[in-house]
Amino acid sequence: MKSPSIKNILFFGTDTLSTAVLSKIHTNGYNISAVTKHSKSPVYQFCQKYGVPVDVFRKSELPFGRSSSDYAGCLGVVASFGHMIPGKVIRSMSHGFVNIHPSLVPKYQGAAPLPHTLLNGDKKYGVTVLEALPRSFDQGRILHQSNFDIPTSMSGSEFWNYTADNMADVTHAFLRDPSRSTPRSQDLSISSPAPRISKLQLKTLSRVCPHVQTADQIFNISRCLDLYNLSIVVSWQGKTLKLLSITPINDPHLRELARTRLRSGQFVMWDGVIVVKCADDTVLGVSRMVLPFKPIISAAQFYRDHCSGRVEKVFRMEYSSSELDSLASPQKVQTCR
Repeated sequence: MKSPSIKNILFFGTDTLSTAVLSKIHTNGYNISAVTKHSKSPVYQFCQKYGVPVDVFRKSELPFGRSSSDYAGCLGVVASFGHMIPGKVIRSMSHGFVNIHPSLVPKYQGAAPLPHTLLNGDKKYGVTVLEALPRSFDQGRILHQSNFDIPTSMSGSEFWNYTADNMADVTHAFLRDPSRSTPRSQDLSISSPAPRISKLQLKTLSRVCPHVQTADQIFNISRCLDLYNLSIVVSWQGKTLKLLSITPINDPHLRELARTRLRSGQFVMWDGVIVVKCADDTVLGVSRMVLPFKPIISAAQFYRDHCSGRVEKVFRMEYSSSELDSLASPQKVQTCR
């Protein structure tokens, strides 16, 4: 049951993470209005479908053209919005303004916590409800925080949907009785930024090189790229090959086979999966791939149709020596700052 003191919510959001939170709030009977970045956003479409009042964000004025007094008795909620909320809007909410952030702040403060979570291969993460502050991102006091495991087999797109559900549930748990929360300050001395990853950075990340990157590093990059509907790419026989459905292989027999018989980047077929030797004698399994201008094919079909005879069975990438040095640095690969 929601807190009797909070009946009105002004919600700020844009993407499908936002929409999951908005849907949860709407389902539980609050009087809700929404603000979004543009009329094509998932939040805008949700509001149109379910009759929720919605306005497009404008920095220069309060939502819906109202005055500060119109928001008495209102709680502000922001989730994956993409803009800094103006101070005059935050101060207008008599019940305060909270931010639903998908990380365990102060870890991964910023616009892209989920990509950085996957790039770093984290096994756990969380959702935090914190105070929204003027002129700062994700630095307010923590009001509520929940931890979640990250299944190792989960793809990037699955992790996104998993996070949407977790954000919705955490928001609901907080709103049932906000007065029960005990605000605590963040230790900003141990904060870690999670800045937005540019298109150029994503392109660089996608060009993996098994000669200098481990199977875990490539797998983590693959999951991060999947958030953006992108894939790992390697060079094979002068062609760009997209690798899909990849996973590290920890089978002792296959790792010994790779250590003793394969060079880094070289691959063999094993039980329907292409097994690639990566840096530090680690092993990566690939079950699907895409050749240029071709449909997705299985690893078995690729190997049967393209790897017969004396064809060199090596995935490689043409890098300059400075690029290889950069790839070989775990910090560069993992943080993407």
